Amino acid sequence: MKTTESKQRPAAEPRRRYDETFKRHAVDLTLQGQRRVTEVARELGVPESMVYAWRRQYAPRPNGSGERPRTLEEAETEISRLRAENVRLQEREIVLKKSLGILSETPGRGMPRSR
Repeated sequence: MKTTESKQRPAAEPRRRYDETFKRHAVDLTLQGQRRVTEVARELGVPESMVYAWRRQYAPRPNGSGERPRTLEEAETEISRLRAENVRLQEREIVLKKSLGILSETPGRGMPRSR
């Protein structure tokens, strides 16, 4: 029978949490073009993969998808458009529920007689 000494592992460090300001600052540093992502990650003491994930989350998207309105008027226009779309979707949901109820009714005995 072999006896092995149990090795004491050092206590795991608690997971570090970063606030949104820190993340956005890191993304801004990488987007300036003066330093590479690896350099910024090393300077900030975070893994490279984390900086890339923050870039996907916070970097502006050039194709316009997910872009936030820049002015108050644009935001209000977007809100009114989304509210109208929400009303249309709610109406569509009501119609679909009613049609599902009609289609799921069990028919009476046998086929209806023709006159």
